[in-house]
Amino acid sequence: MATEKNTKPYVKLAGTLASLGLGIFFIERLVLSELNKNGTMHIDGTVLSILVIAPILLILAGAAIFMFGKMRRL
Repeated sequence: MATEKNTKPYVKLAGTLASLGLGIFFIERLVLSELNKNGTMHIDGTVLSILVIAPILLILAGAAIFMFGKMRRL
């Protein structure tokens, strides 16, 4: 594909970070819903906070990289 060869590095990095964040988010939701069904295991609040914050930070980092890269026109 011609568009993939001309893709700027910041777009690839931003897309990768956002995709990784969304993937982690959906896997986390699946695992937490399964744990909720069984009711056998409880997750510590700190670990749960990290699991919730990490995907959000990845998505925000991807958006920030895209915006700053677009402004600098790399």
